[in-house]
Amino acid sequence: MTQKQIVTIIAVNALISAVISVVTVAVAWLLIQPRPIAGPATPVAASTATTPTAGGATPTVEVVIHTVQSGDTISGLAYQYDVSEEDIIAANQLENPNFLQVGMQLLIPVGGLPEATPTFTPAPTATDTPIPFEPPSADMTATAAAMSGATATALPTPPPASGERQIAIKEVIAAGDIAEERVVILNNGGQVADMAGWMLSDSEGNTYTFPNFRLWPAGSVTVYSRVGQDGSPPGNFYWGKLEAVWSLGEMVTLKDAEGMVVSTLVVGP
Repeated sequence: MTQKQIVTIIAVNALISAVISVVTVAVAWLLIQPRPIAGPATPVAASTATTPTAGGATPTVEVVIHTVQSGDTISGLAYQYDVSEEDIIAANQLENPNFLQVGMQLLIPVGGLPEATPTFTPAPTATDTPIPFEPPSADMTATAAAMSGATATALPTPPPASGERQIAIKEVIAAGDIAEERVVILNNGGQVADMAGWMLSDSEGNTYTFPNFRLWPAGSVTVYSRVGQDGSPPGNFYWGKLEAVWSLGEMVTLKDAEGMVVSTLVVGP
């Protein structure tokens, strides 16, 4: 082998060694480089949807302010504005719808009161109860109530059954005096009484017929024998007689629109 061949072989080996060294260094550098850490995901905005009401439209309510005049009644205003009596009472929170003060202002919800939007109440999450569970005895419950100062509350008395009549003649005042003579009628029940067509009569056949009027629970109505303007003051009606109707010992009879006797009373001193 000549000297030139030996030099060539040495040069090739040196070149191969250099290439191997460069590749080794490159691989080692890649292995020691830190890898990037993935960041948190970007939140996506949630979209909301509106559910249309039935029929695709929201009902509107027109509120009219009515100033009470002499002779106004809840039933009359309900007929005038085509609104239910219950809506007028609820809108104004009237405790006694039989009595309206002249000059007071009432809100009339023409179109009816809006219905309340139902809300979703999540059901309570059940919790585990240790087993066995022994309920407290009656003695323990009574003792705990006494220690905490708790008192028993009586259940409310249910109102009279629907249709039960509780209308009664309370009294006849100033019998024989046409200027002050009057009959007072009470609603002692829990139901509204539609008095339209009801009749108040004496022993001689004189009859007073009620107009379109509703008597609410715990309310009263007064019927004067003399001439006057119905509803002035509220809850008062006038027979239109020029002479006294009632006399001592006379029977007063109240009948409903079907002619059934509802209440009677003997005029006393």
